[in-house]
Amino acid sequence: MELLGVVLRALFQFLIALLLARLEIEIEGPHGWAVKLPTWRWGPEWWLKLTNGKPLTGYHACLLSLLVLLFHWPLFGAFSWKAEARVLSTFFQTVFAWDLLWFLLNPAFGWANFKPGKVWWFRRWLGPFPADYYFSAGMCFLLAWASGDLHYRTAEFLLQVPLVLAAVALRPRR
Repeated sequence: MELLGVVLRALFQFLIALLLARLEIEIEGPHGWAVKLPTWRWGPEWWLKLTNGKPLTGYHACLLSLLVLLFHWPLFGAFSWKAEARVLSTFFQTVFAWDLLWFLLNPAFGWANFKPGKVWWFRRWLGPFPADYYFSAGMCFLLAWASGDLHYRTAEFLLQVPLVLAAVALRPRR
């Protein structure tokens, strides 16, 4: 893959993450994890421990299932384990950027409120980020390695950092 392809993939993934974040901000507003949405919730204590404090909601179950299916669309008729690892790596990378953008662009949060105690649905934090972010990044890179695309995925991941910072700097103020 050439440099232009890596840059275009990074831009495309960032655009998907940005649009997902903006859509969720419009849907949830200041009330994260669908707390004010008319959706079902399921969360026995064992599940909350496994998911860092997040109950499963109908909203998130449907949205994440839809995204997983959409990400897999190109594999119909062309499945391989290498391609599956590439798709899942891309999915985890997008989820990481999407969730971070939700916090940074949401007027109710931003950097100032993105910390333990301010975000009830993340129980465990490691440094400045919820433990989930390290899991997503780890899965992204592990699956990229399994697909043979580790150097490309690393470049795409790093290219998204200035894009996230630019999106935060250019966000409309309310």
